[in-house]
Amino acid sequence: MTAFTSRFLVLWAVLLAVAISCAPIEAAARKKQKAEPEHPCPQWISAEGQIMPNSPYMFKKALASLGDLKLPVVITSPGGDVDAALAIGEIIHKRGLDVAVGGTYFGGCAPRDKKCKLPKEQDGVYRGVVISGQGFCVSACPLILAAGAHRISGPGTYIGVHQISRTISREKVRYFERYQVVNGKKKILSRKVVSRKPMKSYVSTKLDKRLQKKLFGYLKKMGVDNSLLALFDRAPPTAMYQLTSAELRTTGLITSITSSADLTQSSLCTATTPAANCIPLKERTASQ
Repeated sequence: MTAFTSRFLVLWAVLLAVAISCAPIEAAARKKQKAEPEHPCPQWISAEGQIMPNSPYMFKKALASLGDLKLPVVITSPGGDVDAALAIGEIIHKRGLDVAVGGTYFGGCAPRDKKCKLPKEQDGVYRGVVISGQGFCVSACPLILAAGAHRISGPGTYIGVHQISRTISREKVRYFERYQVVNGKKKILSRKVVSRKPMKSYVSTKLDKRLQKKLFGYLKKMGVDNSLLALFDRAPPTAMYQLTSAELRTTGLITSITSSADLTQSSLCTATTPAANCIPLKERTASQ
């Protein structure tokens, strides 16, 4: 049975980790092989949880610890902040990373389990496995998926969208203003706020021109057809529209219909030309 490992880095709402797939190495065997380099292992970034306003910062910080390594991102997310999703997408695009929809199951100790302490000889490494069929990417998450150099989703995954909503808050402001008229034109000399009164806020699904232009430009840069945005209107913010296989292909949101687990197979590192994400464990540790 093949085992998988992962090194926990930082939280992205729920979990953001770098994962490594290798056969388990017993402590005694590791001591005997201490002077020898570790064999290459497929690695990936496991990104799970809600996309929060500070997620781009945390994602960028996690990538900085990897140095020049280009690891695929395996993502499962219920969505969240649109601007944050766009910012994360820009980071992924600039770095040329692949993105796949899928989840990571951690056996034994899990990064989210604060009570679990790993044996010292495991050097902070967690074991787990990529499960494609349990992956989902909905709401704002597809905007991150759109940024991948290769965008992967296989059978059993769920990719959905709904209308982008904004909460608009208003307030009534009274102010004292001094001005003078010069050549028929009003020239303000000073303005002082006298009072502010909050007014009822409301939710709008109408995209303003600024955001619409930003989304169109973003999708064009990523090589995704802007017809994807029309599909967002298929469901209200309280529901979800599942994108069909045909829609995923015609919009270009997915470039390969395959399992995300294919990115983490040990056979990738034994091929004549090993995959780019095959990294010796010691090299990964040294890059921290």
